[in-house]
Amino acid sequence: MVRLRRGKAAAILEKETVSEQENVEEEPSEVLQKLMNNEANLIEEKENLVSLKEKLRLKVQKEIEYKKNSIEKLRDEILDLKFSCEELTKALKTGTKRKRSNEADTV
Repeated sequence: MVRLRRGKAAAILEKETVSEQENVEEEPSEVLQKLMNNEANLIEEKENLVSLKEKLRLKVQKEIEYKKNSIEKLRDEILDLKFSCEELTKALKTGTKRKRSNEADTV
């Protein structure tokens, strides 16, 4: 048994060896049929894995796009908030200057 690890996902590959000694007692047609079945099973497993890989790739791509859009939206909101804060600060400073100016005139 061979174990391959990639990140958090782990794949286990089993090596099946066909021994000539085991096949000597069997009919060639039976051996061929078993080999064809084994090949068909492996092809099906490969197709399933290729399909799964594509589905996962699409999900990852979708998540990447979602995160990019989310980040861009947050950046826009931050810019809007900064602008609003600056405007409020300016209004407050202007209001404070006028109030002080009015107080100085009345004194």
